Amino acid sequence: MGDLKSAWELAKEKTKKMGGEEAVSLSSNQKEEIAEIRKIYAAKIAEVEILVQDKEKREIDIERLRRERNHKIETVYQKAKGK
Repeated sequence: MGDLKSAWELAKEKTKKMGGEEAVSLSSNQKEEIAEIRKIYAAKIAEVEILVQDKEKREIDIERLRRERNHKIETVYQKAKGK
């Protein structure tokens, strides 16, 4: 009888077959770093939502902040991968 696999293992295999990358294991420090990045950018976005009156400028500023946040988080993941 074949080995039974967990849902996690099956999902990892399916992701690999679909051309995705393998999941990255983060250390507790890296998880904390990502949480801090999210916290900081949530505050910055909230500040823009409150202070910027022009709707178009507000959307542009929020999108810029989201890109910055995502880039910083991606940098942490890249470090975890060893790249």
